[in-house]
Amino acid sequence: MTGQWRQILSRYGQTVTLYRQGQEEGTVCRAFLQPMMEQSQDFYQQLPTPLGLVRRDQWICLGGPDMALDQLGDGYLEWNGETFAVRSAQPVYLGDELVYWWGLLAVREQA
Repeated sequence: MTGQWRQILSRYGQTVTLYRQGQEEGTVCRAFLQPMMEQSQDFYQQLPTPLGLVRRDQWICLGGPDMALDQLGDGYLEWNGETFAVRSAQPVYLGDELVYWWGLLAVREQA
């Protein structure tokens, strides 16, 4: 199953770079990244605060078994000029085999 998932990622996925905490060089991987759409009408991509607008959009990430999204620490993911912090990550298994990683990402504010 893992081989089939890798084929799907290599053909249809996006190229992302994982930066683990304390490492300057990133690891290039393939994953699916999609914005998470909210059903409620009060959802806005940006939230006004006393210090200006803050992005609050969230993204879903599906990556290969080698991504280990729970081991980034204060690291981040980079794709298409945006950087993302991992809010939540779960490994997904089929039987005893780790098939892919599911992650909930948030756009990181640029310093």
